[in-house]
Amino acid sequence: MLTDYALKQQTNALESIFHQAEVEIDGNLFPATLEKTRQGPSKITILVRIQAKQAGLVTKRIVKDVKGEVVWQDNVNITKPEREIAISIPIEVNWKVGG
Repeated sequence: MLTDYALKQQTNALESIFHQAEVEIDGNLFPATLEKTRQGPSKITILVRIQAKQAGLVTKRIVKDVKGEVVWQDNVNITKPEREIAISIPIEVNWKVGG
């Protein structure tokens, strides 16, 4: 069984690849601020902050690594008002034995 130490190391590796964020609003891509918060040895939360001036329908969240490669992408349907918001992406690393 994978130890807590090993899970923490895997979480560290995963956390390190999240570098920059973009969001699709009304069909256009905009840069967003990316923040990472540790929630324990095997859980991180990625916050994608969108500026107040960018209002409209958010349809996609994209996170890239330092080389610009997409490491997370999903479709959402969030109506963003004319104020800053943060959209969270909770990620938990776990080990499943068997299968």
